[in-house]
Amino acid sequence: MNIKKLLLISYIIAGLIISIFTAFMTFYIIDVPIGVKMFSKIVITISIVLPVITFLSYMIGSYFSKKFADIQNRLILIANEDFTLYDKNEYIDEITEIHKMLNTVCKQIDSSINELKEKNSELTWMVHSFAHDFRTPLTIIQGNIEAIEDGLISDENISTVLEKIKYETHYMNELLSDVLLFIGSMKSIVKKEKIQLKEFIDKEIFVLLEPDTDITLINAMKQEDYILFTKIDLKKIIINLLDNSIKFTNKGSIKIALENNSLIVQDTGTGIQTQECEKIFQPFYTVDESKNRLKSGFGLGLAIAKNLAQKNNYFLKCNSENMDGCQMKLFLMV
Repeated sequence: MNIKKLLLISYIIAGLIISIFTAFMTFYIIDVPIGVKMFSKIVITISIVLPVITFLSYMIGSYFSKKFADIQNRLILIANEDFTLYDKNEYIDEITEIHKMLNTVCKQIDSSINELKEKNSELTWMVHSFAHDFRTPLTIIQGNIEAIEDGLISDENISTVLEKIKYETHYMNELLSDVLLFIGSMKSIVKKEKIQLKEFIDKEIFVLLEPDTDITLINAMKQEDYILFTKIDLKKIIINLLDNSIKFTNKGSIKIALENNSLIVQDTGTGIQTQECEKIFQPFYTVDESKNRLKSGFGLGLAIAKNLAQKNNYFLKCNSENMDGCQMKLFLMV
């Protein structure tokens, strides 16, 4: 039974009961006996009142039915991935609140779907890139093993071929490790803590890095600077950013500081072209085209850093326009 019929029947029954009760109570209070004439007047009164009650019940039922039909239609649209927002205020506060809650649900679902689509696109691209990068060393290893089996490699050259196979095996191991780190960075386990940055950078970050003597690492953090972050995630992010800065800085300095609640890594290196600033966070994208694959990396470091930042409700942004070198900025999502 829909709400219109339910309200119509409920109001008619309630109106009939109230009318009869009121009529009989009136004559009981004034102590007038109810004769045939008086009873007929009661019947006439009820007959007149009931159509009015029925009409009012129908109008109220139609109003509520329309409002609930609007909610039902919105739920159908949401089920069909239409997340259009509803911003009209209703006369009934509860219905307005329902639409506001549905708006919140729509935003959350739409955001989650877009995030899943983005992650799915990244994973698809990653799988294709991983397969391509993994196939190359496999082909080299297979070719060299077959050459040894077929006696095409002389005894004096076998050690050289084995070194090449060892190198490719090491490459595959490093690639697989980075892929596992990338997948792990997408897990949403977050345990934030207050991290005092100056001491954290000196004792847990800089001691792990070995830049050239021509590069100076500068910790520009103040004693009072801190950040709420998962400690292991922050460590991985900063090391990734500093490693990249060291890679592209031949001479000069790399400074890490906190500015306007944003963590900044600024180097004096070769910089990154503006059109590449978004691409560098894609899995397997590398700016360096070095033939030394292990040295140039697999293009997963910044993708991992981006995922770790998002887990902690932070954005990671690159900027190299109108400046010497490159600036990486880690800032809180608004």
